Amino acid sequence: MELERKLDILAPAASYEACDTHAVSGRRYQAKRARWSDTPLGSEHDAGGKRRPVLRLLTSASCVFNCPYCPLRSDNDVPRASLSPDEVAQSVAPQLQAHGAGLLLSSAVDGSPDSSAGVLVDSAQLLRRTHDYRGYIHLKLPPGVSHAVVEAAARVADRLSLNIEVPSAAHQLRLDDSRDWRRDVVARLAWMRDFHRAGLLKAGIATQFVVGAAGESDAELLRATQWLHRELSVTRVYYGAFQPVAGTPMAHLPRTPQVRGQRLLQADWLLRHYGFGADELPFDATDQLPLSHDPKLAWALRHPEYFPIEINTAAPEQLLRIPGLGPLSIKRILRLRGVGRVREPAHLAVLGAAAQRVVDFVTFDGRFFGVGAQWRHARHVAARPVVEQLVLGL
Repeated sequence: MELERKLDILAPAASYEACDTHAVSGRRYQAKRARWSDTPLGSEHDAGGKRRPVLRLLTSASCVFNCPYCPLRSDNDVPRASLSPDEVAQSVAPQLQAHGAGLLLSSAVDGSPDSSAGVLVDSAQLLRRTHDYRGYIHLKLPPGVSHAVVEAAARVADRLSLNIEVPSAAHQLRLDDSRDWRRDVVARLAWMRDFHRAGLLKAGIATQFVVGAAGESDAELLRATQWLHRELSVTRVYYGAFQPVAGTPMAHLPRTPQVRGQRLLQADWLLRHYGFGADELPFDATDQLPLSHDPKLAWALRHPEYFPIEINTAAPEQLLRIPGLGPLSIKRILRLRGVGRVREPAHLAVLGAAAQRVVDFVTFDGRFFGVGAQWRHARHVAARPVVEQLVLGL
């Protein structure tokens, strides 16, 4: 099969691999007589913390596994193709150098985990040594890969990942019994953690859930996420919404709303950057996050006793609980407090659009400027009666 035809099959299939964002879309990349598809281009933070575009490419669409939700499952009748390391390098090297892009390589389990992962490692080594590529490389390894291959990957990549897909071994059995969740997935993530702690993998470790495939709750996902961050030093957790695919046993099931994945990602940020614990998150009676509000605002509306907070004296950890404020905004507020009192909302103009949300949860030298006469933000009109009751104590 010609290289152009292979890329027509493999580049779109890589869109299932999540990156930090899919905001850069609709762009074609000519890859030496072969074209990248119109699937969105992802982006990730490289080892230096800089966000850059990331080309995503699957090196093989042939799989020995028969996962019930996967379009590439062995029983599904879909086009198959695979690339050699030379073909990978020939396809991507010009674009990586010309556009300053990073690279995410993944593969279906073609033959064995080690043979599939070996193509990823050999491709990365070829780019590094022959094409002198010094940019960002993210390798997504398959379950069951050996320790030796994980080590080889850790020595050539900036980031490694392995999809965990479900929050527990029980969910894995419910979904698919072809792999051992603890042995084939968790143990391999622990190896990656050890190499990261040894000074490799400067951009860290990532993993991904298939949200909704195994009937798991948001609480189960986020408790597992907290454990992944704390115990396995996982840098990034992605939440891919389950989408039914024709030709699979789960084709008849409803798709998971994209907003659910968004709320999970927002809650993950609260765990990583805002001092929240998983058990504090605003789950409902069925252990799901509300879809109508972001989880930080939902938490605030459930805890009127916490508000309003005096913005001139609150500790940073208190400020982190205020909807609309993040670590950067809080640094700016602390700088403002270092030169004088923050006496009115206009003094928060440095925060931009977030300032209007903030005033509903703080006082300025004891004065409240929030809901009521000061309510002007159209996005919050629907929530006004709730906020008035909870924040103002009406």
